[in-house]
Amino acid sequence: MTDVEQIGKALSQTLKEAIKAEETDSTRSIDLASAQFIIFSDHHKGARNRADDFQVAEQTYNAALAYYFQMGHTLITLGDVEELWEERAKPVLDAYDYTLKLEAPFHRQGRYLRFWGNHDDDWSYPDLVRQHLDRIYGGPPLKVREALRLKVMEGGQELGVLFLAHGHQGTADSDRFAFLSKPLVRYGWRPFQRFLGISLNTPAKSWQLRDQHNRAMYTWAAQQEKLILIVGHTHRPVFLSRLHAAKIRDELKKWQAALAANPNDPQLREKVSLLAAELEWVLSQERQMPGEEGTTPMEKPCYFNTGCCSFFDGDITGIEIADGEIRLIRWPDDDGRPRPRILESAKLRDVFAAL
Repeated sequence: MTDVEQIGKALSQTLKEAIKAEETDSTRSIDLASAQFIIFSDHHKGARNRADDFQVAEQTYNAALAYYFQMGHTLITLGDVEELWEERAKPVLDAYDYTLKLEAPFHRQGRYLRFWGNHDDDWSYPDLVRQHLDRIYGGPPLKVREALRLKVMEGGQELGVLFLAHGHQGTADSDRFAFLSKPLVRYGWRPFQRFLGISLNTPAKSWQLRDQHNRAMYTWAAQQEKLILIVGHTHRPVFLSRLHAAKIRDELKKWQAALAANPNDPQLREKVSLLAAELEWVLSQERQMPGEEGTTPMEKPCYFNTGCCSFFDGDITGIEIADGEIRLIRWPDDDGRPRPRILESAKLRDVFAAL
């Protein structure tokens, strides 16, 4: 069985288990007109050592939490919130006690949904959640999920389903053989990483592997009926089944063609120059080898990826749902101010209609 098939099989099983869980957990529905969600993933909070990728993004993330709490959004953290392959839970939670206490009011007001990923799979065990997280978040016992379906309603009509999971399901090193990967990272790699300050929290350094993973996610989602898949894991933002970097690349080609036809137009030249700079900025955010990711056509707008909250420049990206729209957002804005910058947006009703 190919990796694409393994991922598809694992996602199907995860969806089946999420549906079964609804027998006791109830089916969740959201109203398109009033829904307000912010979805973040892949913080990889560490212990404030050289291997900790979240430190540089801490200020930005804390500002985002303050904003979305006051705005009335429901906070969703979609896995790999803590880096527990490299660290034990207590040092990480102690190191980011303040950030966790900014998340806690969301939970106490019933506006928090937490998921576990491969790097914080400790939270798949309810006893560890009770031991470590309940004392911080307070309120009712915290439920940490693997996946969840959200039925999107408009005027009593079901438009479709948002299916949320971390996105590691079915992958070789992060899921099927995680029992080997985790101790190798913790006991073999961690001492070198702390010394060298090199990150190992991304699923693949090869752009071909990242591209293959995105195609596997898309292929599975495209086979479902009226379902939008929202995941993290790859650290690469995807909107409407299209890598954000690929969107910038396509815009750049369009404006380059316009400049070729009008080579003396200073405004066109500035537009091309800014897009070229933006593309290189996005490609280098993860210190991964760039490549032609996102060139495979993915026509159904069924796959979205949050990106991450641990970019090396301190930026964070996420998926926002508000005002009937689904949006890819980045913090901070273009001027470095603590506010969201909408990178892409679409009417959620139109997205479901296109499926």
